[in-house]
Amino acid sequence: MNKYESLLREWCLYLLHMQNDDGGFDCEACETKHGRADNAVFPLIYEYNRTKDSRFLSAAEKLMQFRKLLTHDDGAVQNDFGTEWKGITTFSAINLYKTLFYFGDILPTDFKAEIEKRFKASAKWIHESIRPGFRANINYYAAASTVNAMYGSYYGDNNYISLASELLNYCMKHFTENGLITGEGQPHNFRTEKGCAPVDIGYNVEETLPCLVSTATLLDNQTALRTLANHAEKLLSFMLPDGGWDNTFGVRNNKWTYYGSRTSDGCIGAFTELGKLNPIFYEAAERTFEILRRCTHNGKLYGGLNYVENNQPPCIHHTFCHAAALADALCFGIEEPTERKPLPCDREEFSYKYYPEIDTYKIHAGKTLATITGYDYSTYTYPRGAAHSSGGTISLLYHVDKGAIIAGTVYDYKPTEQFNMQIPVGDMLHSTLIPRVEYEKNGVKYATCLDGNAVISVQKEENCITANVKSKFVCIETKSAENESLFAEFTYRFYGNRTEISVKSNADAVFVLPIIKNSAEIKTESAYTKHDIFFLTGGFSADEYSFRTDRTLNISIIYQ
Repeated sequence: MNKYESLLREWCLYLLHMQNDDGGFDCEACETKHGRADNAVFPLIYEYNRTKDSRFLSAAEKLMQFRKLLTHDDGAVQNDFGTEWKGITTFSAINLYKTLFYFGDILPTDFKAEIEKRFKASAKWIHESIRPGFRANINYYAAASTVNAMYGSYYGDNNYISLASELLNYCMKHFTENGLITGEGQPHNFRTEKGCAPVDIGYNVEETLPCLVSTATLLDNQTALRTLANHAEKLLSFMLPDGGWDNTFGVRNNKWTYYGSRTSDGCIGAFTELGKLNPIFYEAAERTFEILRRCTHNGKLYGGLNYVENNQPPCIHHTFCHAAALADALCFGIEEPTERKPLPCDREEFSYKYYPEIDTYKIHAGKTLATITGYDYSTYTYPRGAAHSSGGTISLLYHVDKGAIIAGTVYDYKPTEQFNMQIPVGDMLHSTLIPRVEYEKNGVKYATCLDGNAVISVQKEENCITANVKSKFVCIETKSAENESLFAEFTYRFYGNRTEISVKSNADAVFVLPIIKNSAEIKTESAYTKHDIFFLTGGFSADEYSFRTDRTLNISIIYQ
């Protein structure tokens, strides 16, 4: 048993332990039975095939019984018992197909027939329903392309093959030159006044890209596969050295886990498959495995590195979804790399790259990585818990030897998806990890990190990258300033072993600087208060430093 099989076994044993009488899984975090639990049929049958342990077969059979409780007469599966969203039928069908394709020969006859019946019914609903114009984010279009390609190739149906190609081509048009996938919002081609598009790194890498790679592979579309590999290589600029993903600004940051997103399968399978075209993806798959391993405790996959020490329970959604992706990678033949390769994040240079589609700068300063964002795209859920970093804030600060130092989150954590986002528990202070200057008036908070019109400039120097930012104070509900004359100015200087921040403001306000625990030291002559905080998205504990802005602040973050 190799290390990948060992991790999958841990996860599957945990799933066995958490399965209840109706076949679903109890969730320690959410007090609900997640409707997508049947995605675990595929990894459970993988484990049954490997071990011949009948417990895994029995668990898969029970899951199919649970699936019936959420299945409509038209073959669609609803998201959970409280939400009748049917788009997730795509992910259910994908995992049923993989079970048939890889393990159909070892399944009991009746069980195989049941899976095939359910796959056919779901594929039919997807084929008839999810077409251009269907109201959903682009990840569902990508998943629908995969289901159509699966059905068409398995049963030789050209109508399904044709729609798979149409949806693949549609999705391919939504990549930017920088490899980012737009459409994680509606309409897919929407642009803000400054030209920003709906982008989320977690969904890009853990759902949309893997589905498109599967579709192109099934259709034997080598041109699309090579294009996807090129886009995916550019996306690796958002992977961090420890395997985490910089989604500190993403439009769906409210569902960010350090390794991806709360309800997506993951990228390790897609990277293993793409490794056949470019060995750099074998390295990306290995880094993904490493962060998943670090976030796993007692067989449970947690949403970040600091959940356990803060007594936050694990949502079981993480485990059963990523178990499917790891089973995928094992079926593709994942192996430990014989030679480790550098990723874009490993370059020790002084440079920066600007991404206009998200108004974001990615910075390299020796061993320091940083992200500065003015991303202004927002959805209707923005004031209800999806207000991501903006305003020219440092949404990410990372050092190769220390890991994440700053990791921006949503501004105010609320369950915008009631059954897909867990609630923090315990007495710790659950507070955003976004650096910002803010003030309160008449019970309403105004913060620079919410200003979608911040002015940002970045310059390269010999041994430093410098950024200058001017932001106004914006309200989360109205996305407008209470007083247009009030502002804060920031100067950031990024060096290989430290970051220097200068802040001045004409408002009676507070500069709040959350620094992830045990990552760096603060040096300043200014007075401050400090609190212990934690945040579920990203999953980090931090020391929250607060400074009055009645004079210019000069702060050094030292991490060597």
